[in-house]
Amino acid sequence: MKNLRKYGNAPFNTAVIHGGPGAPGEMVPVARELSSPSGILEPLQTATTIEGQVQELKVVLKKRGDLPITLIGWSWGAWLSFIFTAKYPTFVKKLILIGSGTYEEKYAVNIIKTRLSRLSEEERAEAPIIDGNIERSNYQRQKHAHAPTWKIDFQG
Repeated sequence: MKNLRKYGNAPFNTAVIHGGPGAPGEMVPVARELSSPSGILEPLQTATTIEGQVQELKVVLKKRGDLPITLIGWSWGAWLSFIFTAKYPTFVKKLILIGSGTYEEKYAVNIIKTRLSRLSEEERAEAPIIDGNIERSNYQRQKHAHAPTWKIDFQG
């Protein structure tokens, strides 16, 4: 399989799912560290749709994994693992999500505000402007009227 890396020896009862999409290799250090007691799979995402990546993961795990498997997803890989597990729960023994985005819109509304609140005033002034649906936040107007802060409008 061209879209699979293996670490260690069978049984392959854990799979590390990289971020991106299209960022293979992020989970290599994790895979190597975990591969001494048992084998680790690193399926590579090559499909261009979410459903395509879910199906691609299903094929790889069914052919090469010792099911049910432990999925360790990082960033986009956490999302993909979550979606995959919801669709194919019998394939998954454990689900570990690392550095995932939020799963409910109500929590996403404050991401930019939270990130910017962790920066100094100077760093906030240098924060890149995100193209697209952006609006000034009330937080910024109240706290730092002279330097704009931005948040994403998820309704657009």
